[in-house]
This record gives sequence, C-alpha cells and structure tokens, in this order.
Amino acid sequence: MISLFRKIRQRLLAESKFTRYLIYAIGEIVLVVIGILIALQINNWNQSRHEANKEGRYLVNMKHDLENQLKSIDIQLEYEQKYSDLGTRISDQYFNSNALVIDSAFCATLEILTERKTFVRTDPTFEDMISSGNIGLLKDENLRNALIEYYQELERLEKVVQNNNTLHTDQGFAHKIFDLIYVGNQSTAKRLQISNKLIEDPERELMVINLVERRTHMAKNHIRVMIYLREKTEEILKRLQFVDNGS
Repeated sequence: MISLFRKIRQRLLAESKFTRYLIYAIGEIVLVVIGILIALQINNWNQSRHEANKEGRYLVNMKHDLENQLKSIDIQLEYEQKYSDLGTRISDQYFNSNALVIDSAFCATLEILTERKTFVRTDPTFEDMISSGNIGLLKDENLRNALIEYYQELERLEKVVQNNNTLHTDQGFAHKIFDLIYVGNQSTAKRLQISNKLIEDPERELMVINLVERRTHMAKNHIRVMIYLREKTEEILKRLQFVDNGS
C-alpha cells in the first residue's frame, strides 16, 4: 500500500501536476490521521472492555466477601448473645436471692464467660483494589466512596471488639475472676466449699458480681456493634446487586 502511494506521488511530480500532487498529499495525510484515530479508538475500546471486565470480577468477588462477612457477623452474634444470656442469668439469680451460690453449674458458666470470640473482617478483594490502585476501576463514584467508608468502619469496629476482648475479658474478667473464686467445670466438693467460704466476704462477692455485670455489658455492646455492622453490610451488598443488575 505504501509503495502504491509512493508511485502515485512520483507519477504526479513527473507530470508536473503539483496542485493535484498537493491535494493528493493532503488526502494521504488525512487518511493516515484517520487510521491513527481509528487505531486509538480501537485501543481505547479494548482498554475500556478490559477494565469493565476487571471491574465486574471485582464486584463479584466483593459480593462474595460481603456474604462471608455476614456469616462471620452472625457467628459473632451467636457467641455474644450466649455470653450476654449467661451473664444475665448469674445477675438475675444473684439479685433474686441476694446471694451468690457457688456450685458446679455456676463455675461452668463463669468458665464460659472467660472465653471470647475473635471478630475478623473479610476484605481481601477491597484490600487488593486499594493496594493495586484498582479502586478507580469502580465507575460509580458514590459506590466507591461508600465501600471505602464501609471498610474503614469495619476495620475500626474490628479493633474495638479486639481491644475489648483483650482488655476487659482476658486481662480484666478472666484474670481477676480466677483470683477471687475457683472457676472450672471439673469443680470438686472441696474447691466449691472453699469458694463459697471466700464469697461470704461481702466485698469479694460484690467484686464477683461487678465483674460479671461488666462482662455482660461488654457482650451486649458487641451485639449492638454486630447488628449495626450487619445492617451496613446488607446495605452495601444490595448496592452491589443493583450495580450487577445494570439497573
């Protein structure tokens, strides 16, 4: 094709047809420019299609992450509800009888309250988008900002639950309750007898019930956190479904 254009130009010059040569040269330039523009347009189209496909994969993976996050939240809710119910049971028994009775069931309940459930956020897709700089692939700016805000809040509340577990359950409740009375589901009669003797001290008894009350209060706070996170997660998930449907 290039050799053909060259021959035409040479023939026009040989025939001294400069005006026609000039028009032809301009036309050739226009054709080249059009070809470049078409090539650029095709490249842009291919790039846009590639980015759209990549965005679609990210959205699918993120929906999967959020569905797993909902499962994690529900599991956390079950544990926190259990801790809240057990703590409330001890408090109710105490305030109804105005005394603590240390028996095997009581010790087994306290032992469960020394446990805690670690809450972990599920965000591999979002982390990949942030670290790779691909967060900009999300065309919907409102959705993009909502996701950033959601995962920042998720990370913050994960740290809140973890700090509560470390400071109030591990270092607070579990550490202190073992110093006050015997705790264990393999309680012997002798140990129970000693624990009941110790708990006759009103100050020690009050410390035990206060620890249980704080443990119960923390569990209830975590329940509120999980309910809030569940609502936010469902809200984001619905927005992703909306985008996926192309509505």
